[in-house]
Amino acid sequence: MKKNVSFTLPKLHLDCKHLWSICILALLAVFIITGCTKQEAKLQDDLPVFSDITFHNGRLIFRDDASFMDHQKWLFENQGNPQLIAEKNKSLGLKSMTEYYLEGMKLEEDDPKFVDYVAEYPSIFNKEIYDNSILYVLPHSIILCYVANEDGIFQVGDQIYRIVPNYIYRTGDESKIEMLLLPKDQIPTKEVDISITRPGFESKSDLAQRTEYFDNDSRFRIVSSVMAYSITDPYLGTAWWYDIRTNPQKRTLGIWLGAQLNTKSANGNGYWYFPNDGVQHLIYTDYEESTGVTQHNILTCGGSPIDLNASYCPAYSRGRLYDGYTQWIYIQWNDALSNSPTFTTRKTTYLSDPY
Repeated sequence: MKKNVSFTLPKLHLDCKHLWSICILALLAVFIITGCTKQEAKLQDDLPVFSDITFHNGRLIFRDDASFMDHQKWLFENQGNPQLIAEKNKSLGLKSMTEYYLEGMKLEEDDPKFVDYVAEYPSIFNKEIYDNSILYVLPHSIILCYVANEDGIFQVGDQIYRIVPNYIYRTGDESKIEMLLLPKDQIPTKEVDISITRPGFESKSDLAQRTEYFDNDSRFRIVSSVMAYSITDPYLGTAWWYDIRTNPQKRTLGIWLGAQLNTKSANGNGYWYFPNDGVQHLIYTDYEESTGVTQHNILTCGGSPIDLNASYCPAYSRGRLYDGYTQWIYIQWNDALSNSPTFTTRKTTYLSDPY
């Protein structure tokens, strides 16, 4: 028996090396397996959000209004990770309006490629005239546009919707889908329901807008916009979206065009209420930062319009320009959830984000 359990010192030394190597490999295996398990768990957590979504004839189809709003909530919570959203959409078969828009806005506006891109996707790049310039904007909130195809179409239950500037069209008859692509004044209202998505747009395009110029080079400026969008529909019910957008611009041959400057669109901590609800819903600090246009959703909610008199959330647009020296512009909205948001502006030579 002793012979079976005794071994020489040199052999013991070699076996320890082997044992050490085996231990290291075992630990790595545990790490990899644990990492995979966590990743799988994350995917599993997402499954309920996507299990009620299908893709057919080029559009997303949500089983019902509940699954639609659940997905809007998921998009709101993950908007800071556009790559994740794009991957999820791709796995479903969709490239959304928002994805096309963000891709196109990386091009210089005086680049012939941008002109061709806009012409190829006219439903996505909508022109708004503001302060001697043309702003290329999405037809609705950046969150809702994540579910629409390049024509602005998506489906909930048996109802097919199309997003266009200031309106949303709906039909419950798939054979009438071509009518959704017609200009508004050519659509037979007996066949297609048309509702407004930007209340008050006839008199003012956004809740608030403000332009500020850089001191170190007045050929550059930023435009900050606070927008409110809605859907009021007998099938979907009522839902509201509040976005902030920052457009950097450069004056070229007397025309203000989009510029590829660093920008940030952000909101601070806030809260909101439904009318006669009494329940405070919290909003947490979040932002979108990039080169070129940034657009960030402050709030997405379903139900009656929120009580703007009781709700509150600050927000800001930031732009940065280096020309001789670096300057940051801040356009701060004291309360973006207001019927008439007021602002303050700051120009600094150092980064000083309020949140």
